[in-house]
Amino acid sequence: MNLEISKRVFFSFAWQCPYREVPPTIDGDLKDWNGSFKMPDLMALDGREAFSDVYAAWNERGLYFAVHVRKAAGANVDRRRPLQGDGMQIWVDTRNVRNVHRASRYCHHFYFLPGTGRLKSRGGQKRIRRARAHSRQCESSELQVASDTSGTGYRLEAHLPAKALTGFDPEENRLLGFTYLLQDRRQGRQFWSADEPLPVSYDPSLWGTIELVK
Repeated sequence: MNLEISKRVFFSFAWQCPYREVPPTIDGDLKDWNGSFKMPDLMALDGREAFSDVYAAWNERGLYFAVHVRKAAGANVDRRRPLQGDGMQIWVDTRNVRNVHRASRYCHHFYFLPGTGRLKSRGGQKRIRRARAHSRQCESSELQVASDTSGTGYRLEAHLPAKALTGFDPEENRLLGFTYLLQDRRQGRQFWSADEPLPVSYDPSLWGTIELVK
């Protein structure tokens, strides 16, 4: 039986996430992002091609992300089941504990959906299955997200504010557990550290690390 487990699970990944004193404007226009904020493409390690550029940055107010999904013929979003349709999911552990298989209250799971038609972009938080304890659940209104679906593909920007990240304290700890998943019904799944059938959605030992650097 071929489980198609990614080769990436046999490695530990870390990336230095740049500091931005002036945060990007969350408007779906990626003109204020450049290559210094671009996360490394790890899909090639499995002989696969990435369909999106992914950018990240931080400051004392939280974390910032941007994606440019190429080639997509519009976004196919499932508003009733937001984890099933097109969009981005992000997992963050503000303690970066690498040797446990169940999430703590410092672990978070967020999702961001591009706007489609008259529906605006949307963000939200999901409880992590089998967690030993849960982080404070933030309201969707606390998460900033915007997208631009004009032209080829779509562009999306998001801000995770510090108050939505239990334990976020860059002065004390600059190593965060992290992974992401981009879903596109036409192009498949793009992920950073691991993917199904492994339990990456609730096992923080399968996530990578980002280091908040100035």
